[in-house]
Amino acid sequence: MSRAFVKEDDEEISSFRDDEKHSKKALDWLRLQEKKLDFLLNDPKGLAIESAKREKWIEEAKAAIASAKAELGIEQ
Repeated sequence: MSRAFVKEDDEEISSFRDDEKHSKKALDWLRLQEKKLDFLLNDPKGLAIESAKREKWIEEAKAAIASAKAELGIEQ
């Protein structure tokens, strides 16, 4: 087999691995933001946070969730 074909395969495999790592990081980020939102909305400690700060964090978490879902191609 020609060396050119081997190198091309290596590049495709490397690209695939990079895509997989990126997807895993995005999915981990999504889960973290969903957990954060749940804390802010339902946990007594989350509800005890000063309301203006809590509302800001809720909006930020919702935006991060929407962004991550769009990036992953997950329906909202």
